[in-house]
Amino acid sequence: MPGWDISPTGVGTVVSNVGDVMTVLDEIVQAYSADVQGAATAAGTLAPGGTGGEHKGQTGLVAAALAEFIEGTAEELQFIGVRVGRSLNGAVEATTAYQDGDLEMAAELQRRSAGLVRPDMPGGWKAGRL
Repeated sequence: MPGWDISPTGVGTVVSNVGDVMTVLDEIVQAYSADVQGAATAAGTLAPGGTGGEHKGQTGLVAAALAEFIEGTAEELQFIGVRVGRSLNGAVEATTAYQDGDLEMAAELQRRSAGLVRPDMPGGWKAGRL
């Protein structure tokens, strides 16, 4: 009997590996946020009159650009984990469905080889030829 071209063990390994990568990615995203804040602070400001320096309540052009960049990319970063999680769940569900389908096919072949009639046929399960 031909089997499915999917290795449940292989799928499990990939799902586990992606989970490990997502843990690291989460740490990177957290560090990214802190790094951008540090860059914005370190960029300083342009004080009135064209001199550089830090002034309370003022932000410079670099800090403003970084804030705009973060605002524009926040949604993308926020949903990376959600999309990956849904993809992994889909892979696991599909693998389970394939395994169930494989079992159903095996059972059907066994019924046919035993000469049993399917229950959706008149008379239900009984010996006979298909």
